[in-house]
Amino acid sequence: MKQTSKMTLGKFSKALFNKETPTYIKAITGLALAYTVFPADVLPDIFGPLGFVDDAAVIGVLTTIAMSLLDNYNEKQATQTANTHTDFDPNKVIN
Repeated sequence: MKQTSKMTLGKFSKALFNKETPTYIKAITGLALAYTVFPADVLPDIFGPLGFVDDAAVIGVLTTIAMSLLDNYNEKQATQTANTHTDFDPNKVIN
């Protein structure tokens, strides 16, 4: 079954400026932007529309990966938080 992302572009943009967001997620997004701005790429922009297609593809793929990683990170954090706030007391276990 295909997992769909719960992350919207708006939430993702806000998360990039949050200090709790892992650095590797911010770095992936930064790489996508740097690839777009840097003049030397696979298909230089002098080739017209074809030159912009590879930029758009890189941004799309890397942003999707970063959003997926952020979803996974958020789920992991939520699970850890839920596990630390249980009412379980090992001293009250009946054998």
